[in-house]
Amino acid sequence: MNEKDRPDMQESPQKPTHCATSDFAFFYAGLEADQLLIQKCSACGALRNPPGPMCPVCSSLEWTTVAAKGSGAVYSYTVHYHPPLAGFETPHPVVLVALDEGVRFIGSLRGVPINAIRIGMPVRVEFAVRDGLSTFNFRPA
Repeated sequence: MNEKDRPDMQESPQKPTHCATSDFAFFYAGLEADQLLIQKCSACGALRNPPGPMCPVCSSLEWTTVAAKGSGAVYSYTVHYHPPLAGFETPHPVVLVALDEGVRFIGSLRGVPINAIRIGMPVRVEFAVRDGLSTFNFRPA
């Protein structure tokens, strides 16, 4: 049997969705409110990203969220050329940003030529809607 003949492998037009799990649902809700939310341990106050069910510092399962200011600096970056990704033009710069709060976030970088991207470059978050989904990018500050 061909993979395309299997019911679970057939392509069907679907509305794009976030990969929301109970660990990430708060994050996507924050994006819809134009907030970049970070998980914060209720016991020791440690911030963490990516989100997870347990604090890696004290093992507490209790947490809350804080809104990031949205400013930071490029910690590292790469430029995606191939394969093409739906919804993204290539070349597509992707940055790892050290936010002022002390956690790192991965996101697209917009508004700067690729040859001008530098480690340490100050950036700010911007909120956007792509294919009907709330998302974020970084731009030079």
